[in-house]
Amino acid sequence: MDDASSPESPSQSPGSRRDFLRRMGIGAAGLAIGGSAGAAISAAATAHPPEYAPLARRTSPGFDHVVVVMFENRSFDNMLGWLYTAEEKTKAEFDGLAQGHYSNPAPDGTAIPAHVYSGATDKIMQSPHPDPGEHFPHVNTQLFNVLDPLTNANLVENGLQAPYNTPPEGMTPTNSGFVTDFIVNFRQSQRREPTPEEYRVAMGGFSPKMMPVLSTLAREFAVYDAWHAAVPSQTFCNRLFFHASTSHGYVTNHGGDSYYKWINGPAAPTIFNRLEDAGIPWRIYYDGSQLTSLTGLLHAPSLQKYWKTNFREMGQFAMDAANGNLPAYSFIEPRMVFNHNDMHPPWGDSVRETDLDLGDGTVLPIYNSALSDVRAGDQLVQDVYDAIRLSSSPKGSNAMNTALVITFDEHGGTYDHVPPPAATPPDHSGPGEMGFAFDRLGLRVPAIVVSAYTAKNTVIHDQMHHGSVINTLCRLHGLRPLTARDESANPIFNAVNLTEPRQPYTWPTPTSNFMDSNPEETPMKAGRKHKRRPLTAPAQGLTGLLLARFNPGSSVPTTYGEAYEALIGYGKGLFGVYDD
Repeated sequence: MDDASSPESPSQSPGSRRDFLRRMGIGAAGLAIGGSAGAAISAAATAHPPEYAPLARRTSPGFDHVVVVMFENRSFDNMLGWLYTAEEKTKAEFDGLAQGHYSNPAPDGTAIPAHVYSGATDKIMQSPHPDPGEHFPHVNTQLFNVLDPLTNANLVENGLQAPYNTPPEGMTPTNSGFVTDFIVNFRQSQRREPTPEEYRVAMGGFSPKMMPVLSTLAREFAVYDAWHAAVPSQTFCNRLFFHASTSHGYVTNHGGDSYYKWINGPAAPTIFNRLEDAGIPWRIYYDGSQLTSLTGLLHAPSLQKYWKTNFREMGQFAMDAANGNLPAYSFIEPRMVFNHNDMHPPWGDSVRETDLDLGDGTVLPIYNSALSDVRAGDQLVQDVYDAIRLSSSPKGSNAMNTALVITFDEHGGTYDHVPPPAATPPDHSGPGEMGFAFDRLGLRVPAIVVSAYTAKNTVIHDQMHHGSVINTLCRLHGLRPLTARDESANPIFNAVNLTEPRQPYTWPTPTSNFMDSNPEETPMKAGRKHKRRPLTAPAQGLTGLLLARFNPGSSVPTTYGEAYEALIGYGKGLFGVYDD
């Protein structure tokens, strides 16, 4: 490997780069690298700056390479609901929050309107707090405002009971139970009743100014206002659907059998297997600070044999993009464990991390102070986008022939006003876990496509879901569909609506609000012990899957210290790191 193209300092050897503590520092710094569908619109000719040479256009509009980065637990309205004002777009042009009047009832019957988060910067960027309910029963309440049985209103005292808030047959979702369920979840997690100001956060969301990179790309390229998660529930089942078009009948991350239902599940084919069988290159890029890949563990029965060959750390993504070596399909995982940048709502107190002192003599160096909130995620969006925007290799992949898809796995209990539509079940085996028939989709999630052949201010209303990328890849490469769900999905070709491409030197150059200081609050002092800091749900899930695979019977980690021991003890050396 040419040191000049390495994202790290020349003094680092490949061996030291693979060292876990160094990965921690690189990971915390970020990436380890420094209007309607179908319209035929011609891009205006723009003189290029002298330092940029125009890239060769494709023989026809489209793309050859697909890069997906998938974040955690945010609805469309939560992240992009305020993207366009009512003066800019009507409801028919963009189905957002400014295009209507949306609210949920409070316990006293008063209406709590959808609103933009307010308050101190750190508080806003870590909203909502506490983390809303995302399990299947919680989502049922959010959609139908149903508690069945009524004792499910207090899960601490009564536990969760069947029929898991399942609505009566034929009931239409109204998305009117987000405040109701936030209160249920608040009682369970905080062991007290919330105040009106505390449960009002259930109807909050981010303004475009708060998420400058994500919002800029949504306006400057294509945004989907009808892209739905696959299942009205949690991370694992939705991430399974995204690549396998099934969750094997499951709607919860774990249950009585912990995580073994995934680790010991059927070796169902994924889109990665389809690509591999056809000789088409693919890669999964993960953050080196956590040593392991959630996608690799979730699909272990089908993908474990590729852990060394097709999985690479994020620094490799930077080099592959710069050198024109991106495969036909790239999937990027954000950082989910230490100093997470996956946009999942944080747990516990507001945290600004410097060095991570685990309290036992172990200090994990963080070379750039960072915040475990949505700003870190917006920074990751910028880094991935910039890597593609600046890719100008005359051979292989470059900005002209690569489509970037930015999306989220599920809504995570955050508010969205659009009821999920009916869905094609992946098979005909009947109801699955908790009686769910997989005959309706999950809630809307943010979805953006960036490509040279996509016009700015494109809003696509076609119904999309987590089978759409599988369908796209199958059509691009002549592959068989995986299940009836992805076979019936709409592909992302609807984002290709220019006949003349936009040269990358004309693309926007947004800057994230990722920063080391906060105007309203005093940063934590370096050296604060993090050993007992609680893990978010994705971090627990990743380390829980790892232990279920390699140390059955052990407890799922719940703190930074326990996660560190699990990753060091069982994760080192499992996955590929960098190309030699």
